[in-house]
Amino acid sequence: MKNTLMRYYHPAVEWTDALMLGNGRIGAMVYGTAAERLQFNEESLWSGWHDELADNPDCAAHLDEIRRELFAGNIVEAERLTQKYLVCRGEGSHSGHGYEHTYGSFESAGEMYIDFGHADMTEYSRELDILRGEVRIEYSALGKRYSRVAFVSHKYNCFVMRVAADGEFDAEFSYQREKSDIKYTDGGILMTGVFDKGIGYAGAVRIVTDGDTRAQDGALSVKLANYINIYVSIATGYKYDLAALEQDSSLPTATALAAVERASSLDFDIVRAETNRHFETLMSRAAIDTGAPDYDGKLGIDERLALLKSGERDSCGLDSLIELFWQLGRYLLIASSYNCQLPANLQGIWSGDYDTIWSADYHININLQMNYWLAETTNLAECCDSLMEYIKFISEHGKDTAKTQYNCHGWVAHTITNPWGFTAPGESCSWGSFMCGGAWCCKHIWERYQFSLDRGFLEKYYPVLKGACEFFLDFLCEDPNTGCLVTAPSNSPENHYFDPTTGKAVAICAGPTMDNCILRELFTNTSGAAEILGIDSDFADKLKAARDRLPPIKIGARGQIMEWQEDFEEAEPGHRHLSMLYGLHPSNQITKTKTPELFEAAKTAIRLRLERGGGHTGWSRAWIINFWARLAMGDECLKHIELLIERSTYNNLFDAHPPFQIDGNFGFTAGIAEMLLQSHDGAIELLPALPEKWQTGSFRGLRARGDITVSCEWESRKARRCELVCGHDCKVRLRYGGCEREVELAAGATKIVEF
Repeated sequence: MKNTLMRYYHPAVEWTDALMLGNGRIGAMVYGTAAERLQFNEESLWSGWHDELADNPDCAAHLDEIRRELFAGNIVEAERLTQKYLVCRGEGSHSGHGYEHTYGSFESAGEMYIDFGHADMTEYSRELDILRGEVRIEYSALGKRYSRVAFVSHKYNCFVMRVAADGEFDAEFSYQREKSDIKYTDGGILMTGVFDKGIGYAGAVRIVTDGDTRAQDGALSVKLANYINIYVSIATGYKYDLAALEQDSSLPTATALAAVERASSLDFDIVRAETNRHFETLMSRAAIDTGAPDYDGKLGIDERLALLKSGERDSCGLDSLIELFWQLGRYLLIASSYNCQLPANLQGIWSGDYDTIWSADYHININLQMNYWLAETTNLAECCDSLMEYIKFISEHGKDTAKTQYNCHGWVAHTITNPWGFTAPGESCSWGSFMCGGAWCCKHIWERYQFSLDRGFLEKYYPVLKGACEFFLDFLCEDPNTGCLVTAPSNSPENHYFDPTTGKAVAICAGPTMDNCILRELFTNTSGAAEILGIDSDFADKLKAARDRLPPIKIGARGQIMEWQEDFEEAEPGHRHLSMLYGLHPSNQITKTKTPELFEAAKTAIRLRLERGGGHTGWSRAWIINFWARLAMGDECLKHIELLIERSTYNNLFDAHPPFQIDGNFGFTAGIAEMLLQSHDGAIELLPALPEKWQTGSFRGLRARGDITVSCEWESRKARRCELVCGHDCKVRLRYGGCEREVELAAGATKIVEF
């Protein structure tokens, strides 16, 4: 596999220069500085606690009043009432800064510094090997050649680093974390703490060396060593059963200490080899080759990005960078979401802050969902396990919100969520009143079934789908102006339009296009699940009846997909959200074969948004790549692939909103997969959005719906050979170049199709 090394020729200066490691539970940022700086995270190291008072009991009594004003066209008054009664009680997310507040924040687990007594380094290189999941650093100082190797072991739940030199050296270790107790012993460091009303946490460091160790003066020193092995594990008292949280540090301390003792008792090379195999096995499942060479490494990633931003595209190895960026998305998902408890948050599993921007929570009006768009298609389905369990978790807490806030059955979750089960609306109705976040999450349950055909999985999660439907069957109301069933009040995520009566910018509306598309899909998928499982036929009929009364997707005066039920003037024509296009992607309600007029209107909607400055955030441009892929416009895809790397990427290839948000990385990888293989429209389609530039290439190991793994080779932009492997006997429709053929597959056998 080529283009899997991120190489640099000087140490990190900023956090967004450092190289990222992780095993799903522990994250680490490695700076590679002369005095090494290591910053750590643990997936559940969150401040805050469960806010039992966030659901607003005043809301239900005022819903009819809000709806009357809304349907009468008194939108400003409807918004005033919505802000007064529908938002959560209390401070909510505290404007995205939940640190030291009930909502909480994902926090850094602290930093460890290792001073080697030298400042000047020569012949320096550092690299992240995303195929093997490790960072390697080499340099010369004080007449010695030094090497550092670091990784995070999945099996032993430990960060591990080995420092070695070709002569004896000294080192001094110190650990820093605010509001924590830090103790030094001759063999390691112990960091402990307890959040107010929250959880206990601990970090354990174990040092193994042939040198002499001594704890003194708030540090741990090592003298006359030829090597030092460093083991770090972090644990908290968090669990989904919030009533049983560990609110002291004794159990996390025991857990962290046991992890470092176990890992340090084993041969370093064995632990390293196991970690390398773990990553390589997962990473090697899928690959793309767009015809780019394996980059020769003469320039560092940061230098290549600088050339790209200065317009020197031919000198930066851009084509190779695209392949690397694609595989990086897969690496980041493994590192932040494999065999863990919580899903990847807004920053995956990495944050160098305590008051992390937007709390690094789970925004479910696109961001959490985008994190997982690549999981099924790029053959990393098990990385979705934590997402599925989290959806189930918020569905339980969402029952309280549905009952208290709206007096409805079932469950609901709005725009923001956290590990404490926050499912209430946010503190501002302009963005926090979006109530289809949980329903959108349910799409991932259905997608998991479609890709795996695992009936047992569907049976386990069917109650979550049903509960989401039960809420909306109760909540939907009839629009007296159209007779359709609509969500009211609601909003189109984070966007505003001009009230035609007052001219004021408002957000509250009835039945925005995204809501209608999400619910049409939810009702269709859940009724389909009931049929597959042979249950709830009467309930499925209710869902179909409600689905058929939802407003259709509409085309506006400019030929575009409308975002609202009326063709309102947008207050922010270049807004980052393109919510009206949910039906195009990630849904399958707009396709060329089934809805050709809407298909063309989707193109117009994207162009209008881009002409007015849209796509300015990394994740938004990633979504645009997916849109153009669904629209079979490969050159437009490639244009935005290059723009995302050029304009929305930090030196360590983290996506820039700005600031750092990981969804852009994940959405980028998902978008290229969509360019090469699609299966949302009833057939497996090869190379639906191949750019003119990608004349010769291949992909291997991508997944299609129906439990099918697909590989393909092309020359002169024409498919030459395709391999399909299915987990069961079946017949599939294979689509390429406007033609379809039926292909019969036998379980476990490779079917080769030549063109």
